[in-house]
Amino acid sequence: MLEWIAAFIVDSPLTMWIEATYWIWPILEITHFFGLSLLLGGLIIIDLRLAGHFKALPLIATHQLLPFVFIGFGLNLITGILFFYGDPLRYAVNIGFQIKMALVFLAGLNALLYYWKIHPVIHTWNSANATPPIARFVAYASLTIWSGVLVCGRLLPYVGDTYG
Repeated sequence: MLEWIAAFIVDSPLTMWIEATYWIWPILEITHFFGLSLLLGGLIIIDLRLAGHFKALPLIATHQLLPFVFIGFGLNLITGILFFYGDPLRYAVNIGFQIKMALVFLAGLNALLYYWKIHPVIHTWNSANATPPIARFVAYASLTIWSGVLVCGRLLPYVGDTYG
């Protein structure tokens, strides 16, 4: 599927503009890194507290970081799409990119699980009690999945295509 999308956009004006503009790639890299810092920086604190660590921090207070997490995700989404447009044929067949996208999808499913099962009842939890198992699962899954996204993203220049 990614190859079909890549073939469709390879000659698009946006792809040609990104390829022809020498300064755009470094700007995208810097913005992507800044977004990643916001996204992961906030999630690490939120998820570790949700998992039951740092009990001195009020659980709900850590969720004040969510706007930064969403801004970081938005920056990464926009720059990630522009990266793909900038070199669609390379990204479409890159195994690291494919795994990264699968992990981002899993992270989205994990976030849905949080909003369906945890968010509606989190305000009723007593901080002195142990964190419910579902919350620990969601928190550790989030930390694991986003760590995998980070590793796969870092490996993109070093891993090859899915065909060998």
